[in-house]
Amino acid sequence: MSASEPPRVTFDTNVCNFIHEPNKPSSPVAPADATAIRAAITDGRLKGFISEASLFVECLSFPEKLAYLAVAGTPDPRPQPDPRTVVMFKDLEGLGMKLLHAPLIGGEIFIDVFDWAQDDRFNSKDRLARFFAFTGPLPRHKPLEAYGNALMPAPRSHRVVNVTKSGFGVPIPAGWAGAIKQEWDNNVAGRKALEKAIRPDIGEWCDALIVGSHYAYGNDVFCTTDRGVNAGSRSLLHKNNRAALEAQGIKLVTPEELVQQYKLL
Repeated sequence: MSASEPPRVTFDTNVCNFIHEPNKPSSPVAPADATAIRAAITDGRLKGFISEASLFVECLSFPEKLAYLAVAGTPDPRPQPDPRTVVMFKDLEGLGMKLLHAPLIGGEIFIDVFDWAQDDRFNSKDRLARFFAFTGPLPRHKPLEAYGNALMPAPRSHRVVNVTKSGFGVPIPAGWAGAIKQEWDNNVAGRKALEKAIRPDIGEWCDALIVGSHYAYGNDVFCTTDRGVNAGSRSLLHKNNRAALEAQGIKLVTPEELVQQYKLL
């Protein structure tokens, strides 16, 4: 970051809600801090960014995520985004936030309101290389794939989806996501156990994509309230793993630290 350039801040999913609604009840973000961040994005003292993987996290409930994963890469109907999250993201876009590519399974966009961030620190080829260099060593969807495959009587083949608006098609293992969705639909009594088993894995996959998109674009600061509690020490954002992220140039701050560091109040 040059001395004249505003800091480029990627906002995690858990912070976006409170920038949109600073006085939201029971917020982990102080209203004064959320208001200050919102004002700083609006007047250009910060450049705000959101990962496209955050749209997947926020727009769909847990059952809807399973429904989407089961049809990704097919022409079958998708679950519709929650209207409340559409309002939130339209508001954040109106502040000037831009969207970061983070190739998700099927590479689909849930709310088509954002402009894409510019490849002004790395060209698109290098940005994609950085993204996959960061996410490649991580488990990503592999725990979900293993869980789904265990529900099936035999391994299935793979299929490849077409390139979509996000610009990058990725292989989708046929069957495992459908098996998880079928288990959810058919085993009502086991839904609580299924959700407990795989919700953290979905969260970790999305965290990998979100932080990977931040790293890919070379943004300055990643703002989050996530301490990796749900997935424990294996979480990407757990305190035990933060030194490794810092060593890759990923600077993690809370909203309070962001306000203090850049004197936003």
